[in-house]
Parts: sequence; C-alpha cells; structure tokens
Amino acid sequence: MKHLVVFLILVIGTLSYSCVEKKQHQGIRLKWNKAFSEDTFDRSVTGLKWALSYLGSTVTSDPYLEGITLKDSIILLNAFELGLSKKSAKNLSKLHEVFRNSEEYKKNNAFDLGRYIALTFGNSHHYYAIVDVPEKLDQIEALYTFDTIKGYIDNSSVSKVHRVISFSELSKSNNQGFISTEVDSISKDILEFETLQRMANGQLKFAVYDVDGTLKEAANNNVTRAGKPSKCIWCHETKILPVFKPQQNYLGYLKITPFNDSLKYFNRNLQNYQNTTWTDKNLLDKTLHEELELLYISFMEPNIERISKEWNISLADVKQKLAHLKTHQHHEFPFLGNLYHRKDIDALAPIKYLEVPESIREASNNEINLLH
Repeated sequence: MKHLVVFLILVIGTLSYSCVEKKQHQGIRLKWNKAFSEDTFDRSVTGLKWALSYLGSTVTSDPYLEGITLKDSIILLNAFELGLSKKSAKNLSKLHEVFRNSEEYKKNNAFDLGRYIALTFGNSHHYYAIVDVPEKLDQIEALYTFDTIKGYIDNSSVSKVHRVISFSELSKSNNQGFISTEVDSISKDILEFETLQRMANGQLKFAVYDVDGTLKEAANNNVTRAGKPSKCIWCHETKILPVFKPQQNYLGYLKITPFNDSLKYFNRNLQNYQNTTWTDKNLLDKTLHEELELLYISFMEPNIERISKEWNISLADVKQKLAHLKTHQHHEFPFLGNLYHRKDIDALAPIKYLEVPESIREASNNEINLLH
C-alpha cells in the first residue's frame, strides 16, 4: 500500500510538472513599462484585454480566464487558454514562439507589452491569422447569405469614391457579414473591397481585399481613408456604424433611409448582445477602449522615461544617445509628453528588437509576416 501511495504521488507530481512546463512553453511573459505619469499596470492590462477581445478572445465574458496571469509588472499569456478558436490559438502560439526566440526575450525574460500589441493587433498579417480572415473574398461571400438588394453611398465619411454595401441577414447564431465594394463614381469600376464580420464574442473583425479579391495589408489611400484593420477598429470601436452624411438615392439600390435604419437595427442588436454577454467591467465600459489606444500610441511614440525603462539605462544616458533626434507632441494626447518615433528609437536600441510596422493604423512599408 505504501509503495502504491508513493507511486501515485510521483505520477501526480510528474503530471503537474508536465502541465506547468506545457503552460510555460505555450505562454509568453509580457513586461509592462510605465509610459506616462498617470499610466498604471491595471490600465495597461485593460488595454491588453481590449486588444485580445478584438482578436476574438472570450475575455469579454470571462474576466478570469486561466490564460491571463498577473504578477507585479509581468503578464503571462497562454494562447490556448484565451477562449480563441483552435486555429486562432495555434497561430497566436506560433507568434509567441517567435517572440520568445527574440533577442529581447532572451535578454529580459519577457517581451514588451507595447511591442506585443504592435505585432498582434497592429500587424495586418498577424491580425488576419489570429482572427481567421479568409485569404480570398469569395470565401467570405460563401459564409453568408447576402441580401439581393444593396445600399449605395456616394458621400462617405471614409471612402474617397462611391461604395456599394452588401449585407447578410442576422443569423440565429448572431453571425453577420458586410462587404463594401469601392467603385469609381463615373465608370463604376471596382477598386477595392472592405469587409466586416461579427465574431462569436460580440466584437467585429475587418479585412481589406484588392480588386481581384485577394487579402491585402491595408486599403489604398487613393481610394479610401480606411487604412489597416486596426484603423477600422479605432473608428468603429464596438459598433456597426450608420451613414452620417446626406446621400442620394440610386435606382436599383435600397433607399438611404431604410438602408440607414437597417444599419441602426443591426447595431442595436450587436450592442444588446454585448451588454448581455459581456461581464468584464473594463469591457462593459466601452469608453475604456481608449486604454488600448494609449497602450500602442505610447509605445509607437515613446517619451524618454519609457525608453529609459525599456532599455534599462539611466535617463542621462538615454538623453545623450537621443540628443540628435527631434521630439514632438501627440495631437490627441499631449500629456504623453515629448515623444520620439519608434523606428528611430529601435534603430538606436542597445539590442536588436523585432521590427514593428511603421504605423498601427495606416499602411506601412514594413508590414513583416513572422508566421511565414
């Protein structure tokens, strides 16, 4: 009997160690670096939760997910315990592996939280992989039954051309898709496509497709101001937006008033779904999406104090190293202080960091795909 007890203890211990080892292997340690005077660890965790919700995590309805562990200024994330689909979790886990193999992670035993946001939420390739956006537009078209009548917008707040809006009916499982076809106002030639889909957690996911229906990193600035999917999220926040400007009616298309009424109805349904299924107070307070914006802006445009913490060197040494660089202030958040541009900072950093896009919201020349 004594031998049996010892054997069971050894087995349980081995299994427990195995589970911990697996969790550590799948997880990643994220380091919070204070970015401005009123910044706190809790505020940044809220920003991270908003990012995860936009990536499809069920953090919205389960604020105590096992995949998020907090200790001091470190966040441990496990891709397979964030309420993502298996495919999404697998892609996020692959990114975690790349991050863990970086020089930054090996030196600090952690990855900068701001850089994590920039390379998941703020990188179009990685965003598409995590939220599981199809490579081809026709794959989205096959997912829904789109209404035969469409909306027409000739005075868009975003597009520089005309838009034809296709939308599906709201299914019993709360699935819905929208396709905006950007067309030349004269020739009616198709220039680009943008899509919006409801996710199971009540958030929206976005994508941009070229004229051939192939997924692309960002919208063409000559066609629209839509930018990257992350900019679409910044604009929509948690809503299906109505048409804001006056429009003309076009033969063969839904008149603007019933079209706008439909959009408002779809949004009311979405808001009701969010308000009845979301339980995390920091997500139910929808003004707190701004914590995510502050998180990535203060990383992409850091002040000298943040850089000092990031590099783990004195303010005096940082000042000396950055003496030749000009600073600026953020137009929306001047309290962030005198700021630098991330690309300039990383070029002078004491270690080699994984490269982030030039911009979180706009088209970038360095949108690197770390999954290929």
